[in-house]
Amino acid sequence: MCVNCFSRRRFAQFALGLAATGMTGAAPARATIRTLPVVMIDPGHGGHDPGAIAPDGVFEKTITLATGLALRESLFATRRYHVEMTRTRDVFVPLEQRVADAVAAKADLFLSLHCDHLPEANLRGASIFTLSNTASDKLAASIAEDENNAGAASAPMAGVSPQVAGILASLETRATKLGSATFSLDLEKSFMGMIPMLPDPRRSANFAVLRDPSTPSNLLEMGCLTNPLDEARLRNPKQRALLARRITLAINMYFTHFVDGQMAG
Repeated sequence: MCVNCFSRRRFAQFALGLAATGMTGAAPARATIRTLPVVMIDPGHGGHDPGAIAPDGVFEKTITLATGLALRESLFATRRYHVEMTRTRDVFVPLEQRVADAVAAKADLFLSLHCDHLPEANLRGASIFTLSNTASDKLAASIAEDENNAGAASAPMAGVSPQVAGILASLETRATKLGSATFSLDLEKSFMGMIPMLPDPRRSANFAVLRDPSTPSNLLEMGCLTNPLDEARLRNPKQRALLARRITLAINMYFTHFVDGQMAG
C-alpha cells in the first residue's frame, strides 16, 4: 500500500486547493505533502448507557472500549493511519455526536464497535453491518432498533450545524455505499478461520450511527454476550488483541485495494 495515498475525497480537496491558488505545472514539494488516511473508531455505548449486559453482569460498553483502544494501538503500529476515537473513556456520547465527530475529523473510514445480545444463547459470532433503509433480515432490524434506541433518551444535540443536520437526514451516497460494502467484505475475509462469525455475517440495517453520506461506515457486532463462548472470548485480552489485528488487516486491505484502486481509476 502507498502509505500516503489520498482517498477520493482528499484528492478532490487537494486539487481544488491547487486550482484556488492558480498553480499550474509542477507544484512545489510542500504542496504535494499527503496526509495519512483518517480512521475513526467508535466504541459503542458508554457512561450511563451500558449497552448489552451478559448474564454474569459484563457490560458491552466495557468490551467495546477495551477493543477500541486495542485497535487504536494496532493501527498506530502500522504507521499508516491517523486514528481518532469517539470516546477513550467511560462516557456517554450521543449517536448524533459520533457522526459529527467523524465529519469534523474528515474521517476516511468509520467503524462502530458493538456486542450482540440475542434471544438464542446458542447463537455466536461476529456480524458486519452496512447502512440500509430496509433491513436485510428480522435479526438485523432488531439489532438496529436496539442500538438506535440507546441514544433515544439523550437530549437533542445543541448547536448542530446545517451540514451535520443534513447528514443525519440523508442516506449514503453511491460512492460511500460502495466503500462500506467493500470494507464489509474485507472484514469477512480477514475474520475467516480466525474470528467466529454468524451465518451470513454481512448484513444491513438503518443504524443512526452510519448515516454520514461522506464516510464509508460500518458497524461490527464483535460477538454475542448471551453466548458463554463469545463472552469468554471478548473478555480475554489476548482474544481482543487478535480481533484488533484482524480488523487492522481488513483496514489495510481496504485502503490498498479499494481506495488506491479508485485513485488509479
